[in-house]
This record gives sequence, structure tokens and C-alpha cells, in this order.
Amino acid sequence: MAGCLQTETQAVQLQPPAPALEYLGAWGRKGDGPGELQDPVSIAADNLGNAYIADPGTGFIHKFASSGKALLSFQEDGLKHPQSIAVDNFGAIYVSDPARASVFIFLPGGDHYRELRLRTRPSTANFLSVVVADDGLIYVFDSEASKVFAYNSRFRLEQTWVLAASGSHPAKIPGPIETGHDGFLYIANSSGTISKFTRDGHFVSEIAPPATQGKWNPTDGFAVSNNFIFVMDSDGRMLHIVDSEGKPKLDVDLAPELGQASRPAPPLAVGAHHELLVLDAPERRVLRYRINF
Repeated sequence: MAGCLQTETQAVQLQPPAPALEYLGAWGRKGDGPGELQDPVSIAADNLGNAYIADPGTGFIHKFASSGKALLSFQEDGLKHPQSIAVDNFGAIYVSDPARASVFIFLPGGDHYRELRLRTRPSTANFLSVVVADDGLIYVFDSEASKVFAYNSRFRLEQTWVLAASGSHPAKIPGPIETGHDGFLYIANSSGTISKFTRDGHFVSEIAPPATQGKWNPTDGFAVSNNFIFVMDSDGRMLHIVDSEGKPKLDVDLAPELGQASRPAPPLAVGAHHELLVLDAPERRVLRYRINF
């Protein structure tokens, strides 16, 4: 009996450790109906692990369980060009629409709650990205004006500030904007770097790939979670993970799941239960990875 127990213990000890980023599978179905994806452009995750996707191809806003089970799909007459999507700690959904220069806010069940009209020019060529901080503050980045709008949790505009065009920062910064649990804001630059700001717009640092690494593509989407930044390479296949100061943590080739062809970098989201969600828009699917660090 003692020998059997010893053998079982040795077998457990000899099991290889899980990879730092573990592929769990994919879900998604092409179509133009509820729970189906036609032209998905952005993804967000809530603190329960659910995924939210904006699809301007159909006008649908979707909510899925992390396993891919369709939980909610809805459309809104006034929402003509859904673009960036975010969700707050209470499950309210925020969707930007550059055609109306607005951010629509929906209750967790999909009912329209209100619309934030921004003081900017309506244009489908513009990119408006929205993010909600842990404390409920809402930040909207206007790419055309390189301006950040900050709203409090009661939807009152508290502050606006414009990103200065200096040094390596171009006059027009495409975004998107993200926020981390560290209280800072992060905005993507077309140069392939990510700028870090305080909540009131003071520049902190510029996070860039190491000299030995290829160019990043954060403008097609990056994610910030637990003081780590997840950003794709310019070829749309290699994932880089760095800490909030830019120190490299991990590089992972996603080509086995995404395919070998170069592509736009897929949008990313990090949900609860330490899962990374990768929106593979050309294939109308979401890839799931477990983060084991």
C-alpha cells in the first residue's frame, strides 16, 4: 500500500506545469441574427467573466458567457455605428457611436438608459473609445481631437484635456484608451507605443517594445489588467505581455490558433477568472486563454 501511494505521489509531482498562457478553445458563429457575429469590432469583459461585443455590421450589441453561450443581444434605433464597448462593475454597458458623437449607456438587461453627447464633430471616420474605471468614472477618448472627456458616475462632465503633441507623440493619436487597477490611463499611439497618464491628463511615461522586439500594434486593441499590459505585434499573431512600467513578462505566438497569415491585430479583453479573450474578427469568433501567472 505504501508503495502504491508513493507511486501516485510521484506521478502527481511529475505532471508538467500549466503554460503561462493556456489555450482553452474558441466560440462564435457567423450570421446576422441574435448571438451571431457579422462584423465584430470591439470586445469587453465584466467582473463575472462575461464577454460583450459590438457589431456594426448588424447593429447588435451581444453578451456571451465566457464559454460562448449567448446571453443577450439587442439593437437600439439611435445607435447607428456601434464602435467601442465597455462595461462597469454593475453590468451597465457603454457603447460609442462616432456618427452621433455619443456614448450610449444601457442597463444590464439591454434597456436604453441614457446618451452622453460629446462636444465633438460627428463623423464615422472618427474613433471614439470608452472605458469605465473601477470607481465608476467614465473616460472617452476622441481620436480626431486627441481629447479625453472625463465623466463622473452620475454622468456629469468633470474635465476634458487634450494630449500634447510633443516628442514622439504625433499630433493625432488614434487610441484606444484603457484603464488599469493602478488608477492610470493608457492610450495607444500610431507609432506602436502606449502612453501612460494620470486621471487628470498628466503624462507619466511612454511604454514601448524593447529594441530587440518588433513593432507593437496597440491601436487595433490592447488590454490592461492586474498591472499587466497585453498588446499584439504588428503582424497580428504575436502577443506581448509587459508590466505597467513596460518590463517584459511574456511573449506568446498565437499563430497556432489564429493562423499564420498576417492580419490586423485582434482586439483583446481580460475578464474575471484570469481569462484573456481574443476577438478574431475575420473568423467571427473569440479565442479563450487562461492566464496562469
